[in-house]
Amino acid sequence: MKIKQLPECLFGRHLRDAHGVRFRDDMAFSRCVGCRVAMVKAQGRWRPVGRSPLWQYLALAALLLLLAFGLQRWYAAAHPKHDIVVFVGDSITEGVAASDPLTTSRPGLYQVHAGNDVIVANEGVNGITLGSLAGLVSLKDYYQSGRRNVVVLGGGSNDFAQNAKAIPLFKTLQDYATRLKDDGWIVGVSTVMARNGLPPEQERERQAFNRMIVHGPLKSQGIAVLDFDAEQRAGRVPLADGVHPTDVGYAGMSKLDVAFADKALEKH
Repeated sequence: MKIKQLPECLFGRHLRDAHGVRFRDDMAFSRCVGCRVAMVKAQGRWRPVGRSPLWQYLALAALLLLLAFGLQRWYAAAHPKHDIVVFVGDSITEGVAASDPLTTSRPGLYQVHAGNDVIVANEGVNGITLGSLAGLVSLKDYYQSGRRNVVVLGGGSNDFAQNAKAIPLFKTLQDYATRLKDDGWIVGVSTVMARNGLPPEQERERQAFNRMIVHGPLKSQGIAVLDFDAEQRAGRVPLADGVHPTDVGYAGMSKLDVAFADKALEKH
């Protein structure tokens, strides 16, 4: 079979196979070199006899394509891609001091709220700094096209306990958040709450950092802001140990998580 002949066969322009010619009486017989339809030579001209099997091949191919498309649609309906919300941060994200981190931490509370239709991942690491988060925590294994990928990013409390400065730390946060957004994530970042024992100069750096988050360029870059510091100042986030919230405190923070994530997932 000569593949390049097949388009000609579709329009009835067949070409007899010169090597397969048979003679009977005053007639010659052969087949098309493309679609293999039977051909006969009569009155000096070759013409096809019967219908070309090419149309049968095309019909079978079309049927198989329709079947494959139907199976793909069925599989997609049976195995939907669930949206995902990943919480990235330090021990306050992990849920230290929560009575049950699986259900009363911020990730746990959002899982309870969203149910099984949303995947919730807890990437909180006790004691980690924001600088380490930006360098060590990759979300490539979580991201999937065809679904909403949401990340709630927090951190900085441990950085200020280690004498971090507001301006370079904000640059680290901004770079990390914009990189995630460029990778297709819907990003929300949080302010840093007060903690006991922080020296006055570091408390000033924390407050300056929060002002950069709330009033800086993040919102104009399409990055949401969750102002946990404001919630704490309003008395809605009590602490259990001077650093980590109580269950009531985590529930207060979770209201901002829910508002942001539900909007990102277009949940009503």
